[in-house]
Amino acid sequence: MFITLVCWSFASPVGSSPDDNFHLPSIWCGLGERPGLCEDSGDPDTRMVPKPVTTASCYAFDATEDGSCWNADAPGMAEADWMNAIGLYPPVFYATMSVFAGPDISLSVLMMRIVNSAIVVGLLTATFFALPRSIRPSLVISTLAMSVPLGLFVLASTNPSSWAFVSAATLWLCVYATTKTTGRRQLVVAALAVLAAVMGAGARADAAVYAVFGVVIAIVLGLRRGVKLLVPAITAGLVVVISAVFYLTAGQADALASGLPTDNPPLTGAQHLANFLGVPILWWGAFGPSGLGWLDTVPPAMVGALAFGVFAASLFIGVRRLGLRRAVALALAFAALWVVPFVMLAQSRALVGTHVQSRYLLPLMIILVAVASLSPWVIGEWRGPRSIIAGGALAIAMSVALHANIRRYTTGLDSNAADPGLGAAWWWAAAPSPLAVWVIGSLAFAAVFVLLASVIRRPVAAPALHTPVAAREADRAAV
Repeated sequence: MFITLVCWSFASPVGSSPDDNFHLPSIWCGLGERPGLCEDSGDPDTRMVPKPVTTASCYAFDATEDGSCWNADAPGMAEADWMNAIGLYPPVFYATMSVFAGPDISLSVLMMRIVNSAIVVGLLTATFFALPRSIRPSLVISTLAMSVPLGLFVLASTNPSSWAFVSAATLWLCVYATTKTTGRRQLVVAALAVLAAVMGAGARADAAVYAVFGVVIAIVLGLRRGVKLLVPAITAGLVVVISAVFYLTAGQADALASGLPTDNPPLTGAQHLANFLGVPILWWGAFGPSGLGWLDTVPPAMVGALAFGVFAASLFIGVRRLGLRRAVALALAFAALWVVPFVMLAQSRALVGTHVQSRYLLPLMIILVAVASLSPWVIGEWRGPRSIIAGGALAIAMSVALHANIRRYTTGLDSNAADPGLGAAWWWAAAPSPLAVWVIGSLAFAAVFVLLASVIRRPVAAPALHTPVAAREADRAAV
């Protein structure tokens, strides 16, 4: 997965992630004013940053424009008039990435993307091994099902949505795991839940809301008679407090409470109804149709068809055996996935397909698939042809999406070729060729599913897990 994300890190130029004309200046100033990197402009709402940081997105919204329009060597400083100077976003993501900001803009951004990829894979790996074996499949299935193509693009970017993604994938499962474990493992998953809360809520205000929602889901599923509640209660309380602090201190919270700023007139009843019925188009958009980058890189239709098929299959396979608690949690997750974007559209006076982007919903979609897959029998349901077909579908979809993304920036989407680097007008000064990046990334992601298929070949008994003792017994049986 790390190799896959590194290849996605090379697959687009500086400034290619959504709203990078905001996020990159915010990163360069994430640790405050520093000579040559972030300087006072005389206006409290702006800062002076290296000129290439402010011009990186010259190709935005035009899929025929390749990445060569950007001048990485433009001298001097320029005023960034749209950035996080007044605390619109929480500061943790920007401060972390700012450690790698330097005078070489291209090298700095590549380092940020690769380090971010390492952080994401590191947190997922640590969470996987800390969780009880019965819960691990939920983490793997939900993360992979929501990874192609938008998830991979965001995770290997300089966009704070990457931390919102990984926080949603890990946080609520760790809180839930505190009700299923004891001793050292319980403390480890509790610490990982708190770390995920800091990352998510410290990157985006809406991730703070999703963190609290994840705690609610974990409580619905985890509270049972005989479960000692001290560690789970402390963990849940810390997550809620951390999330509340970041949410209330971020200017972005105003947009979540009152809607995104627009000049649109109030919506009519018919438009509200159209929005309500049209919300699923935002789910579909997460699998490619809404576009990558500045929403101007739309992969071929087969990407969305294959990736959405695996998402739907994950839900239906997961709910084959559905108890009351999981049914309630699943209903809450599904309702949130429908109601949250509808309310945001209503508050923003916007029609579905505008303003509210699919990437805002990735955390809720991850939680939905994870709840559906939280079954001790789910591995048995995926064993055999299902895992082979789903893995093959995602591997093919990812390869096609990666090719389209590279080609969009090397030549523009008005041209196509099997070699994404053929006739390239843009590429990194020192990097493997576009063809090598595409092939290596495709093979690495396919290898994920080959390894998974080999891991789940051998049947393992899966009893109902209602107590920490039962969970430990299942772990011993699995070993």
